[in-house]
Amino acid sequence: MTKAENIKTESNTLVKASARHIHIAPRKMRLVTNLVKGMNAMDALVQLQHANKKASPMLIKLIQSAIANAKNNFSMAPEHLYIQSITCDMGKVMKRYFPRARGSAFTIRRKMSHVNIVLEERKTGKASKSKLSLFKKSEEAKKEVPSIDQEEATNQKPVKTEVKKSQVFRTDEQKKMSTAANKRRLFNRKNGE
Repeated sequence: MTKAENIKTESNTLVKASARHIHIAPRKMRLVTNLVKGMNAMDALVQLQHANKKASPMLIKLIQSAIANAKNNFSMAPEHLYIQSITCDMGKVMKRYFPRARGSAFTIRRKMSHVNIVLEERKTGKASKSKLSLFKKSEEAKKEVPSIDQEEATNQKPVKTEVKKSQVFRTDEQKKMSTAANKRRLFNRKNGE
């Protein structure tokens, strides 16, 4: 079901793994594959464990297989592996039939998908930042932001804050109209309430 290949490029080694004939529609699988595209392989596994989708365990197996291929076949460290590309293609379509009115048959199309993943090893550079280092940088950024007292002491202009879209000012007439419309909607007999 899975296979590993090694493709040598300028400096990076790429590892491929694929899963074919997975019994899930490609449209549903792409929701999950797009979630982990470009992530660190270990972070992607954690992300998928918390995703409440049918495709998540299938994709976890594929990523674990690709990590195992990289580790055993090419001696790569799993911490340095990133998902360079992940694609989901249409597989075969099984046709099933369901009886309908007047003896007719309704066709049910059970779609399958093929998923291909390419992992690459990155040891240095901005792409290999872990979540811990990002957290530290955000803490440093919070420390660098001056407080209001410091701004007044240095006579700088205060930073403008954006007004939220939810803070819309309405007149009394608009409020009455909105409550009347809500009551009509609530007690409308055609809604079934």
